[in-house]
Amino acid sequence: MNLITPLWNESSVCIAIEDFIYDVCFGQMNDQQFKQSLTALYDAFQHFYSEQLHYAEPIQYFIQCKQWIDYFLNGQPASQILNFDMQQVQTLCCVLSQYRNDYWNDLNCFIKQETQNRKSLHKYLNKLTTHYSELLFVRVDLGYLKEQQVYISIEDVLQHLKILRNRIANQDGCFFGLQGYAWASEQGVDKGYHCHLLLIYDPAKRQSDWYLADQVGKLWQSITGNLGWYFNCNTTEHKQQFEINGCLGVGHIHCRRPVEVNNALNAAMYLVNPEKYAQHLRVKLPRMRSFGTGQFEVHWRRGVAQTLQQCGF
Repeated sequence: MNLITPLWNESSVCIAIEDFIYDVCFGQMNDQQFKQSLTALYDAFQHFYSEQLHYAEPIQYFIQCKQWIDYFLNGQPASQILNFDMQQVQTLCCVLSQYRNDYWNDLNCFIKQETQNRKSLHKYLNKLTTHYSELLFVRVDLGYLKEQQVYISIEDVLQHLKILRNRIANQDGCFFGLQGYAWASEQGVDKGYHCHLLLIYDPAKRQSDWYLADQVGKLWQSITGNLGWYFNCNTTEHKQQFEINGCLGVGHIHCRRPVEVNNALNAAMYLVNPEKYAQHLRVKLPRMRSFGTGQFEVHWRRGVAQTLQQCGF
């Protein structure tokens, strides 16, 4: 685990804590390494910890460990952790090592949830591609500039995504002509908090997929007060990389061509991948979702019942 971090942020602290506890449970670490790592993480976590947040399982064990540290320190600075005796170190190791039994359950729960999300997304997209003869698939990755992540909390992420989803629901501006959408929030070592966004437009109303993705990215920058970052997955260069291999799944999709539909579905599944455990959210607000799609059965969409019958629903 690398603790040489120039500037901690909420996301990086949580990931580092998870890595540290994994090392305690499954790796090898001497007492000095343990105390040094614990000192850095304890001190950093103090600045971001909130009782209002829901933390992932390993971080909950770290919070238990933190309570023991508070007791041992008794008001002394965090640097005194380096002077803890063997008994104190063993107590803290014992608390953190309990996660060893929960790790596999944690991983299996994530895989199960992502698999369910995957089925849900596939079902939703199958309805759309059955209903329409043509669709325009647009993918944008939204996140925060690395140097600005220190200012970003999970509360900020939720607020920014709430504004974005409201704009999507209103279908105004760059969301005019939208027929469907899906999103997934994640947390990575370098990217920090980020969101993968899939937008599906009516190609009779919208043609330039690159332009649409760029406009969505600029809107995100505006929503975040220029703290945001985006990646346009619909640039010519990016699409050519996939087109060469015959697996282009964004842009203009003809829904009566099985190869194009299959490519679009495969590309969309990146949003919900059971293998991306390293990208799961370590901290959430109560009742916060990390994945969602639009609705197919809406009043303005004609011929819904017939499409559902065709899909076998």
